[in-house]
Amino acid sequence: MIGTFLCTFSLWLFTSLNVCAAYTIKPVTPPIQHSEGPHWIENQQMVYYVDTFRPTIYRWEYSTGKVSSHRLDHHDSIGIIIPIKDTEDEFVVGADQDIYRLKWPKEDSNEKIEFVNLAKVQPTKSEKQFNDGKADCHGRIWAGVLTRNEDLTVQPHGGCLYMVTVNGTIEKEEKISNTSISNGLAWTKDSKKFYFIDSTERTVTGYDYDQTSGEIENKTTVFNLADHPDLKGIPDGMIIDDEDNLWVALFGGTSVVHLNPSTGKIIKVITIPATYVTSACFGGPELDVLYVTTSRLHLNETEQLKEPLAGSVFAIEDLGVKGVRGHAAIFNLS
Repeated sequence: MIGTFLCTFSLWLFTSLNVCAAYTIKPVTPPIQHSEGPHWIENQQMVYYVDTFRPTIYRWEYSTGKVSSHRLDHHDSIGIIIPIKDTEDEFVVGADQDIYRLKWPKEDSNEKIEFVNLAKVQPTKSEKQFNDGKADCHGRIWAGVLTRNEDLTVQPHGGCLYMVTVNGTIEKEEKISNTSISNGLAWTKDSKKFYFIDSTERTVTGYDYDQTSGEIENKTTVFNLADHPDLKGIPDGMIIDDEDNLWVALFGGTSVVHLNPSTGKIIKVITIPATYVTSACFGGPELDVLYVTTSRLHLNETEQLKEPLAGSVFAIEDLGVKGVRGHAAIFNLS
């Protein structure tokens, strides 16, 4: 059982107010190859996440710690899982370049998982695949794609970020072009600002956001990892808290960075017991637990022995902040 792992870390830090704050980190799931894309589903009290290159969807139950999963046959990757509004156990899934509607079978039933293939994002380009995505406050799906080589490297500037609207038909609009690794996304509570990560740029960029039209403009760099040589890796997934501060996973950097996008200043850096940190989401009954996904994909056998929990989902508690409720996708198909 995960709860028996002797790997709960108590970490202490002093804030700028010289107040001592404690938080704890513990693994809540067994390790998988490349855990990514976590979403907290409030009405179920569960974290859903994916194993990207062994295309499998997982969910972890807060109350019991139970982990269940479903693998997607005939696919090479899965990048996105987003709940669908006003449904129970239904999700938008981005696998390879296919957009699916998925229905998770009820517990202890004989039902099978249901997949309905709705569209391909770029039908003539089989090397394209989804990487990260979320829904905005109007239920539109923001989904990044990239161009993946056979050795799992990525072609520079071979991707983009789409806004996908499902209202009678499925329509996609390219919002950011020529990205390399389209990754973390976040909106402020008032939906007036949008934040985005193209990992190879090693930056977090901000935009003014028109929530009615979905238009973004006035691009600015709100955080540049190059300004912090003590921090390694590249920015990957991210989440925003109820104070509109960002929590950015550093892939290859063994940490999550808590930063203020208005000033660009780092609030704190949390060390994770895994080199490759992929993403994060807030959850728990009070939305005050940060769930962090990690990877062991790039670790050799010796390194895996040194990082036995790499690939696990970690829970960080007692941070003193809360998250905001994530948005569900709105799906209206004729």
